[in-house]
Amino acid sequence: MYIISARKDFSHPDDIAPNGEHTIYDINLSNDSHNGQKVPLSNLSATVSGKKVLILVHGYNNEPYEAYDAYELLEKELTTKGGNHYDFILGYSWPGCDNPAEWYKAKRRADSAARMFRRLLTTLEPQTASIDVLSHSLGARVTLKALKGAQKPLIRNYFSTAPAVDNECLETGEEFYTSTLRCQHLHVFHSFRDGVLNVAYRTAEFDTALGLCGPEDRSYVLRKKNIYVVNCKKVVSSHGGYKHAKAFYRYLNDYTLKQPAQKFRTLS
Repeated sequence: MYIISARKDFSHPDDIAPNGEHTIYDINLSNDSHNGQKVPLSNLSATVSGKKVLILVHGYNNEPYEAYDAYELLEKELTTKGGNHYDFILGYSWPGCDNPAEWYKAKRRADSAARMFRRLLTTLEPQTASIDVLSHSLGARVTLKALKGAQKPLIRNYFSTAPAVDNECLETGEEFYTSTLRCQHLHVFHSFRDGVLNVAYRTAEFDTALGLCGPEDRSYVLRKKNIYVVNCKKVVSSHGGYKHAKAFYRYLNDYTLKQPAQKFRTLS
């Protein structure tokens, strides 16, 4: 899998890449190795030309090898149970820190990575047939912040699992309202059984995460044509449980890529 890294020296846990320049390697996810040859962004753009692309964005407190393990599983599931709807699956790596006590530092790094991610999407989008993004946890901030500053829609489907952002942030006038205008469809996956968001996020932010109970205002979602909310409490019992939930992959296959999505759905 091509891994596009916003980290200093490709794998630094805390620091953003100098000058905002990505480093790209073709990573063998079975052993986390590469051949030492950096992949120029121009080569990647040519590779994905005319293709349907999915970009994976990990969350907070993830070392590169942890993200790679998740990406390997997601790629396997999405190319089998997910129906193989993509020509290329790419992995994004950003310095989300390596200590659970560094939440606010990680948020700042997410904002910095978002600017780089926006430039990446702006470069790739005209070349591809379509771009979808699947993020987890604080990866939602990286993605939503990237979309917020965009001048036009950059992605088709945005799938946000356990988003560690405020549950009002998508509403009119709130932080990421503009982001909702920069993707065709936005799917919010949440679970009240997510202990990390229920305890750690509440403690850090004195607020409720979007990934815990979904958007606060149900009527707003009903009015907003491109937001869909997926309650995963029956199938996801932990913060990282989405990648292990068969119903999650069925949703991606049946209700977002083949058939029109329902505004509110509970997976079982």
